[in-house]
Amino acid sequence: MNTQEWSNLLANALTALEAGKDGEARDLLAMASERGSHMAAGLLHTLAGSEVSNAYDQPRAFERFIRGDGNRALYDAVSAELASIYATHRPHSLLDIGAGDGMALAPAVRASDDAINRLDVVEPNTTLLASLMANLPMVEGHETTLEQFVSDLPATAHWDMAQSTFALQSIAPDARKTALRLLAAHVDRLVIVEFDVPDLVAGTPEYRASLAARYEQAASDCGEDAELVAGGFLAPMLLGQLRAAEPSNHEQSKTAWIIELADAGFRVVRVTHVHAYSWANAFLIEAVPVGHSLDQPTN
Repeated sequence: MNTQEWSNLLANALTALEAGKDGEARDLLAMASERGSHMAAGLLHTLAGSEVSNAYDQPRAFERFIRGDGNRALYDAVSAELASIYATHRPHSLLDIGAGDGMALAPAVRASDDAINRLDVVEPNTTLLASLMANLPMVEGHETTLEQFVSDLPATAHWDMAQSTFALQSIAPDARKTALRLLAAHVDRLVIVEFDVPDLVAGTPEYRASLAARYEQAASDCGEDAELVAGGFLAPMLLGQLRAAEPSNHEQSKTAWIIELADAGFRVVRVTHVHAYSWANAFLIEAVPVGHSLDQPTN
C-alpha cells in the first residue's frame, strides 16, 4: 500500500472519530499504523487512554516536536525576523505571549545588542516557563493565560512591543479577540507569527484530508521522536480539533488573522513571509493599536 492509500485511511479514520464512531476509527487507524503512519499509531495510543489530554500536557513531547529537524530552520527564521524587528524599533520593554521554553525568543533577545531591558513572558505551562527562565534569567515569568493576564493589568501597564509566535492559535477566537482588544491599550506594537493554513470549511472531506496530510508530515519531520511527538502532542491536538469540548487549536488563514487583528483594534502595518514549512507557510504580522501615536501618518 502506498502513502496515498494509508493517507486516505487516516482521513477516513478522522471522519469516523468526528462522528463518534471510535470502533470504526480504531480499525482504520490500525490498518494505517501497520502501513507506517505515525499519526495513526499516535491516535491509537491516545484513544487507549482514559481521557484525551490537552496537547500541551506533556512538555517533553512538545519540546521534542519544536526541536525536530523540520522545526530548526523554521525557528531560526522566526528568531532572525524578531531580531531584525528589535534592531529596527529598539524596544526597551517586551512582552512575549506563549513563549514556551524560548526556542524563538531566546536567540532573538541575545542578538538584540542589549536593547531590551525588561522582558515579561506569559506562559501557562509550568515546565516550559521554568526552562525558559533558567535559560534567560532576565525574564519576569507570569504563569497564566493571556486572557487572565490582560484582564488583571493596571491601567498604567505598558510595553514597547508585544509578540507571540505560534501561540495565539491555542486560544479560542472569541476569548482571543477580547484579550487582544484589552492588550491594545498597553502596547505600542504587536508582532505575531502564525501559519497560513488552508482556508477550508471544517467538517468537509477536503478539510479532513488536509489535516491528515499535515499532521502526518509534522510527525514524520521529527525523525526518531515521531512516535513520542505523535502520541504525546499531535494526537491530542488533532482530537481537539475534531471533537473536544474545548479544542486546543484554533488555527486560521493569514487573511483571517489580518481581519481579526483589525476587529481587535489594531492596524496592520506589515505582513511578511517567514518560512516555507511542511505544515503551512509561516508568516509575520506587525500591527499597531488604532489611534496610537504610532498609527499616525508620517510626512
